[in-house]
Amino acid sequence: MIVTEAEIEQQARLLSQDNQQADSDIIKVLWFPHESMVCLVELHKTIPSMEDDKVVRPFYFRASPEDQLPAPSGIALIRPEEEGRLKLPSDWGTWDDARDIT
Repeated sequence: MIVTEAEIEQQARLLSQDNQQADSDIIKVLWFPHESMVCLVELHKTIPSMEDDKVVRPFYFRASPEDQLPAPSGIALIRPEEEGRLKLPSDWGTWDDARDIT
């Protein structure tokens, strides 16, 4: 199944909204546009620091078209002060590519 850029952005916004409603400690959601998947970094004020390995480690999920999630997704949680300092997965782009979709 081919997923359009608009569908990926719509899914990113849906996941951002749902996750923020479920967890009030998420203070910001960054979307990294990608051609075939949703890539999100959620800034969470109460999770442990990633300072030891300095790498963003997303959880990956399969597409679920029946749940309005047509593309696979990767979602990572980091502390607000780690934004821009940790290394992103190689196919996510750079911190400059991030779009705030909070």
